[in-house]
Amino acid sequence: MTDNNLWTQNISSGASAFSETTPRSARQEKKSDVAKTYAEILAGKMASIKDDLERMEKEREDIEEIDTLRRDAEERGTLRPSVETPETIRRVMGDGTILVTTTENGKIVEQYRKKPRLVPVSNAAAPPDAPTSEKVKMEPAQNLLDMLNFA
Repeated sequence: MTDNNLWTQNISSGASAFSETTPRSARQEKKSDVAKTYAEILAGKMASIKDDLERMEKEREDIEEIDTLRRDAEERGTLRPSVETPETIRRVMGDGTILVTTTENGKIVEQYRKKPRLVPVSNAAAPPDAPTSEKVKMEPAQNLLDMLNFA
């Protein structure tokens, strides 16, 4: 028989190289080792899940206790409103303008825009025979002090 015929004969008969070369007791030992390892991993996972569930239950109880205390304080009128400091948000817009927004307690208190300083730059897209005014274009200049101070 040729090698190809042996291969097809083994495949069709359901024989595998592992079962032919490894004795039955060695296969059973490997299966039992795999089962033991799997059982150890599963036991470890179950223990960690139980610990996580206990921790989550404790945190839920703490949150419920805090909520009841807050509700009681609101009913008695002893709950002080939280004092929020002003928050300043700075955004650099696409055209180089800096938008500065100041908020307190989620409400906009102040908002202004700082226009960028424009500098002349040569316009590479302009044709060579264009007038001088078209060969130069104005672009916003990046200034580190503006980025830091926004003043």
